[in-house]
Amino acid sequence: MHAFILVLQLFGAIALFILAIKLLSENLQAISGSNFKNTLNKLTKNNLSTIFTGTVFTTAIQSSSAASVFILGFVNAGFINLKKAFGLILGANIGTTITLWLVYFGMKFDLIEIALPLILIAFPFYLSKKRNRRKIGGILFSLSLLFFALFFLKNFIPSIENHQEVQDFFREISQQSILTNALFILLGIIITIIVHFSSASITIAILFTSKGLPAELAAMIVLGANIGTTFTAHLVAAIGDKLTKIVAIFHTFFNVVIAIIFLFVGEYLLKFIHTKISTNLPIQLITFDTITNIFGVILFYPFINKIAIFCQKKYFSIHQPSKKFEFYAIPFGTNSDLYRNEANKKLLKLATTTKQAIYTLGRMITESDEDKIIVFRERILELEKEGDQLEKEVNEFLNEITELDLPNENTLSISKLITLCHHLESVGDIAIKISSIHRKRRTTNSYFTPKMRLYLVEFQENLDQATRILNQNLNEMHEEVSIKQAECIEKTINTIYKEAESNLMKTIEKEKILTTSALFYKDLIQNYEILGDHLYKANKTIVELKNQ
Repeated sequence: MHAFILVLQLFGAIALFILAIKLLSENLQAISGSNFKNTLNKLTKNNLSTIFTGTVFTTAIQSSSAASVFILGFVNAGFINLKKAFGLILGANIGTTITLWLVYFGMKFDLIEIALPLILIAFPFYLSKKRNRRKIGGILFSLSLLFFALFFLKNFIPSIENHQEVQDFFREISQQSILTNALFILLGIIITIIVHFSSASITIAILFTSKGLPAELAAMIVLGANIGTTFTAHLVAAIGDKLTKIVAIFHTFFNVVIAIIFLFVGEYLLKFIHTKISTNLPIQLITFDTITNIFGVILFYPFINKIAIFCQKKYFSIHQPSKKFEFYAIPFGTNSDLYRNEANKKLLKLATTTKQAIYTLGRMITESDEDKIIVFRERILELEKEGDQLEKEVNEFLNEITELDLPNENTLSISKLITLCHHLESVGDIAIKISSIHRKRRTTNSYFTPKMRLYLVEFQENLDQATRILNQNLNEMHEEVSIKQAECIEKTINTIYKEAESNLMKTIEKEKILTTSALFYKDLIQNYEILGDHLYKANKTIVELKNQ
């Protein structure tokens, strides 16, 4: 019974450590994630600055798994290309070692003594009404949990120093074939897949060395942990496009290559570290992880551009239809930025169908060929059907995100995205109405005066401009958005509507058109004006989103 309690205590300590790392990562993501996204392209001008950015970002959020998920989200949303993604991945591998140094100092200086005072400091921050202050409180609270977990792990991990048979066994297998080392790499992969954090599995390996596990075997677990941490990236890539899959494969390929190299030369590196750097086992293993990752970056650095160009040519020569995207909560956690990026990508496509539908309407104003009128209307119906599907997907996606435990400002943002989606879909519905009116007036040979047609052309020109501004504002790379142009266009459309309506009444009074023609025209200008309202509201929603 006593042994069973000890096992429960050990696994409880491991669970507490994983929880502490997860909370620390999520709170750091919440503070740094959005700022990183906004300045991403400024910081990735060349491969060296991109690697540095990946290192700093991963250090900031304390998780290479989370960093790789962010990078995949940026790739899938079209914010960065393959070359930049590869550079950020390389930097992430260096950044993750900083977490291990934090863990080491926690063990070295026995920071359990400041764990409770840290909670006391965190408490007022955690109760603050301001989001960033609450996140700072969360970071301090996570650090205190981390120190508690390290304390429990050191006490509950069983020692093998007093068990000569176990020591002899480990000493013997550590001197065996490459196969033994490969099995411990596999063990590192499995542990990391289970716990989701390479820093957790590497910390366990470090603590086991302090209890008698040979450093050579612990080093193999470290190599396996670096491979296992890419598992989360593959989960995310499974719901992304081909670009995300390539980036996830590159991440795994990088770590596998490094593992294969140091599977054979890791023993010599450990001897070098032992002789030249430190005899302290935890420092040896963390240094081993740091050197292997830096070596990998140096090895891959000259080939980043070539690999990116090769992948681009090999896998993107033929256009692939976009895949329906799904909600996947596990890898993204409670960070809504990546979900919003994914939804934004589909909204851009929905905005593009809106733009095409309005452009097609313009061609119906002056077209006299009945066959072409039919073709134009069919094209609008096709675009509207595509828009309905996109609108359904985005709404389902956003509604599921709202079920996450998100900050109030993120919930508000998602609500605005749903509103934006509604306005874009409404444009498609109105476009079908207008195309039907155009066709009916052609089949009935209804006549519009030149001045009446001129007003329709003016409507069309302003609607085209409104959709152009809509696409610019919706594009995430567009740093500054403004409602001024949209307001100006909306006022112009309202003026055109009043003038067109006034002109229609005068034309009817002068008996220059038939009643059916007047009714068709009235319907047209009303729907054009409603179309302008929806486009203005869509633009206004985008600006509110970007400026909140």
